Amino acid sequence: MIKVVLVDDEKLATETLQLQLKKIRKDIEVVAVFNDSQAALAEIPKLQFDILFLDIEMPRISGFELLTRLMPFHFDVVFVTAYNQYAVEAFKFSAISYCLKPVEDADLLQAISNWEQKQQQVMQKDQFDSFFTAYQVANATSQKVALPTTDGYQFIPVQNIVRCQSQDNYTHFILQNKENLLICRTLKEVEKILSKRGFLRIHQSHLINPAYLKKYSRSEGGYVIMDNNDELPVSPQRKEAVVQLFEMIQRD
Repeated sequence: MIKVVLVDDEKLATETLQLQLKKIRKDIEVVAVFNDSQAALAEIPKLQFDILFLDIEMPRISGFELLTRLMPFHFDVVFVTAYNQYAVEAFKFSAISYCLKPVEDADLLQAISNWEQKQQQVMQKDQFDSFFTAYQVANATSQKVALPTTDGYQFIPVQNIVRCQSQDNYTHFILQNKENLLICRTLKEVEKILSKRGFLRIHQSHLINPAYLKKYSRSEGGYVIMDNNDELPVSPQRKEAVVQLFEMIQRD
């Protein structure tokens, strides 16, 4: 049997996870469930188990702090986090498994498979430090984008970017404060970064932040108006994506 412990301050989260684990594998035994990180800190050292499914953001004692206080420990860790998907990319560079909330059965199966392949490899302190550093860096930078300048980089909050417009091999960044920054990057390169933040390519020359979208008109071939009153054309190939965006907003 694979023995596991669940720690999450949300009772519904642990109840759901427990049901999922029992459903996907008959050889999994949940030996303990904690919805209080302080209680988990007191009781986990008394338990013999294989895998700890651990939430990161918890009141009083976070998942990271809990692990720090438990070191050295002899179980593997699967982080179960609602942290945004862009920051989670950083976690892939560590050897620790994670599942992103809402947890899918396939992700749980993969986490268990990873554990089996590692043959219960114990997480060392330097491995934990690497993971924690990646988390902190992601937390600090996931809401900003680095724009190259002549002498380095300028960090711009993503939420301040209204739209981007191509100019040959350059791209204009039009900001909320009406500032216009020109960087030596193609719009295609910029799109690869900002599409992960929800930006939408509406035309060969235009990439917009939907948060600043004020109006979409089907007339004159299709165009949008941004909150700053910039009027931008929508290419025929991009109309469906723009319409789908408006339908999603209406459903919300």
